[in-house]
Amino acid sequence: MHNPSASHSSQLKKLLRYIKGTCGLGLPIVRSNLLLRTFSDEDWASDPMSRKSTSGFCMFLGDTLVSWTVKKKTTVSRSSTESEYRALASATADTIWIRRLLADFGIKHDPPVDIFCDNMSTIALANNPVFHARTKHIE
Repeated sequence: MHNPSASHSSQLKKLLRYIKGTCGLGLPIVRSNLLLRTFSDEDWASDPMSRKSTSGFCMFLGDTLVSWTVKKKTTVSRSSTESEYRALASATADTIWIRRLLADFGIKHDPPVDIFCDNMSTIALANNPVFHARTKHIE
């Protein structure tokens, strides 16, 4: 801001052209129920060099997407169950935050939130606390 150069001006023009060309695009906001749903997934060891996983989750309030995250993990998981479980835990934490945010807005959300995951061992681990003894390696 204090010392703009020609490259800054060209980058600004490129950004403004992009914004102008994508004004018609966006995320649809539709009137629907206020049922919160979360979908979680993890791509175990997707980076062939570092063997780190990429996780992602998205939350819908009714039919409207309200939150999403995709990021490469900072640690290497030993199994697909471990990586999916970490993604599920992260999605759950964000879901709890969204529920509290809705409560701050005066929107009461009494029904339990459906959290979807596609890994059967992770679902079994999350549902049955007996398995937690076998997962001491997961922080």
